[in-house]
Amino acid sequence: MMLPRFLTLALVLPGALALFGCEDGHLHHVSVAPPVPSAPAAAVFAGPRVTDRFPTASGELSVIPLEHAGILFGWHDHAFYVDPTAPAVNDPELPRPDAVLVTDPHSDHLDPVVLARLRRPGTVVVGPPSVEAYSPVDVPLRNGESRRVFDVDVTAVPSYNVSRGPVPGLVYHERGRDDGYLLDFGGLRVYVSGDTDCVPELAALEHVDVAFLGMNVPYAMTPAEASACVAAFHPRVVIPYAYRHADLKAMNRAEMTPTRVVLRDFYPRAAQLRKEAYDGLAHGMWGLVEDRLDDAKRIDPDGESDWRVVLTRRWLKEYQDPWPW
Repeated sequence: MMLPRFLTLALVLPGALALFGCEDGHLHHVSVAPPVPSAPAAAVFAGPRVTDRFPTASGELSVIPLEHAGILFGWHDHAFYVDPTAPAVNDPELPRPDAVLVTDPHSDHLDPVVLARLRRPGTVVVGPPSVEAYSPVDVPLRNGESRRVFDVDVTAVPSYNVSRGPVPGLVYHERGRDDGYLLDFGGLRVYVSGDTDCVPELAALEHVDVAFLGMNVPYAMTPAEASACVAAFHPRVVIPYAYRHADLKAMNRAEMTPTRVVLRDFYPRAAQLRKEAYDGLAHGMWGLVEDRLDDAKRIDPDGESDWRVVLTRRWLKEYQDPWPW
């Protein structure tokens, strides 16, 4: 039996209003905005999220990997974010940003909405002029220019492709558009590459203590190319990052000697998703398992070799297809 239209509306409308935060017959705004970093910097950089601590002549530099191209530096109780994007920075337990360094206007380096939400009074955003078309920049730096930001000397290093591109004659990163950064933390020289080939300006760098080398294949150096590049400018420590589609096992450790290679997890969400899939299968939540595995694969394709993923995919297939015919 079909219900009269007015009765159907009477039954459906209250539920629809409830979805919009209806309470006691009144509509209320329901916020779905993700949280923003709001913790005190000193507490965060004294805590367990720090993976590396480098002593300098005037204090300690703390490093926290975020996700993909995102890095967080702690220096003199100031928080320096490099290429922060969501959802990695949707975390109130991260520190309030004092400075944000953007390397290029591509979406895995620049999220204008995230950058706007991160800004606080006094936050300084540094980036190449190309970023200004998408988001305000307080300190625009062209290749080769330098500025001092919260006791840190920041120099923009050219970051570009020589021949990598979507079609012959086009490159993903044009010369002069994007910035890598050479950062001087109390005499400790830290290089952050962004997406670049091993261009002459990079190979010519001197006295680099720590180098964060992007291996964002196919948009930047491969691990083999990065190994040869390290052999050219000899940083004391190399930390690969933005390596979603790269096989880090292809790095040539012998070629990079005496540089020390430090591997850090720049895809922590993927590891958590793989764990949730493995645990979910034990409770029969097949739909959740497939969703978690697919999300983890998108974030970190190399993680498909993780033993939990191999077993979970095998067991899921056996449970769903129990018969051989």
